[in-house]
Amino acid sequence: MKFVLYSDIHAQVAPLEAVLKEIEKETADKEVVVGDLVMLGPDPGAIVEMIRGRNNCDVIVGNLDLWVVDKRWEWMEPKNIYHEWMMNMARGSRERMSQDQIDYLAGLPFSLSYVPEPGHEFFIFHATPKEVGDVSALPPRFSDEEVLEHLGGVTAEIMAHGHIHGPYVREIGNQKIVCAAAVGMSWDGDPRPSYVVVEYKGKGNWDVDIKRIEYDWESQAKYNENCWIEHGDRIAKMLRTGEFWNPEHMPH
Repeated sequence: MKFVLYSDIHAQVAPLEAVLKEIEKETADKEVVVGDLVMLGPDPGAIVEMIRGRNNCDVIVGNLDLWVVDKRWEWMEPKNIYHEWMMNMARGSRERMSQDQIDYLAGLPFSLSYVPEPGHEFFIFHATPKEVGDVSALPPRFSDEEVLEHLGGVTAEIMAHGHIHGPYVREIGNQKIVCAAAVGMSWDGDPRPSYVVVEYKGKGNWDVDIKRIEYDWESQAKYNENCWIEHGDRIAKMLRTGEFWNPEHMPH
């Protein structure tokens, strides 16, 4: 069984279009979007329409999707000026979405599980198995022990997540962990959007292939600089460089 996974689209249409064009060539059995359709980009409503109109595509929720759904700016005190910036962006994103689109995000599941053969589970979540990403994550800098602590005893043979804006594959014991992010913007120094192909070959054998896609990120950066989002230059910097705009305050 062949899966195609992509994540962290963040309301960026152009890189999603580039990724979807390549995904069509994969002839996968199942397409999975691993959360964060909106925020950090100018076109949340367009992204929701693009994703929910796809055939044979399952979608889970990301933490920033829930910021928009839950009206986070109404009940959470911002921790700092950067947090306040994100809350204002969440409000602006919601204002640019229909109630039907918001309801779609609200109805997305936290995680998904696939069992192509008895005893061989593929478990997918946005950040960690127990938390959507506001508190915890699985960055590649973590030791094996730290990763296992955050996995919380999940026994799936292979797991995939988003949230960390840089794709990777690692193995701990007999478990394989895959990061499928990101489409919208990367933080690993490579500005190309990414997706991941995971294929079950039978008898517990899983192949994982990370794909990076070329597209015109300079045009997308300029679009973000001049969009409705305050400090759109911060997002433009990430699109151009593939690095987080403020390395002293990395989210995870």
